[in-house]
Amino acid sequence: LMGTVLTNGQHWVFVTLTSWIAILGGLALWVGFIYLGLIARRFEKAYGKITHWQFQLMAPIGVVGYLMMQSIASLRHQNMGPVEQWIGYTLLSWSAGLCLWGVMRFQKLIRQLSREE
Repeated sequence: LMGTVLTNGQHWVFVTLTSWIAILGGLALWVGFIYLGLIARRFEKAYGKITHWQFQLMAPIGVVGYLMMQSIASLRHQNMGPVEQWIGYTLLSWSAGLCLWGVMRFQKLIRQLSREE
């Protein structure tokens, strides 16, 4: 129903808990991309091929921007406002696109090298 007020327990589950799970999931995603960038760096050192590992380390910064906005809203016990949502989701989309591009370039390089050996 429109305009339904949540009880304290429902608010905790549907707002607070889901916000913190999203924050933890975003941190896990960020750590995963940092780890992938470090793997690409080791790969570059071992094989002498350019992997653009620096780019892979910097691209997930948009995830951190979104997480900061989500955390601030959660600490205020509120949802993100329309402006915060627009900025946060734009940063997240930009970061996702750049991460995808970096991962696809690294994957292409690995496939090329695996055919050579």
